[in-house]
Amino acid sequence: MKKLFKMNSSVTIDEFTSIRITGPYSLLKLGPDYAAIRSGDHVIEATGEELIVETLSEEIAVFSFESISHMTIKEIRDGQDAYDS
Repeated sequence: MKKLFKMNSSVTIDEFTSIRITGPYSLLKLGPDYAAIRSGDHVIEATGEELIVETLSEEIAVFSFESISHMTIKEIRDGQDAYDS
């Protein structure tokens, strides 16, 4: 399917239970209660209870938890690995 327009990246937190990524993203780590996602120059890490991942399209995903217990967003600088300090 051809894209008609370029989507800007965005991250939305809904009711402290889900994280919606719109735009290009890549999944870095995934477990039963955690996810690490890269979107643009940022890495989003979240942990919680009962993770469910829905990929709605190539550029839209929803990561839903029963509840999110911890979340961080870290900017990645040029040449830096996603998990460098």
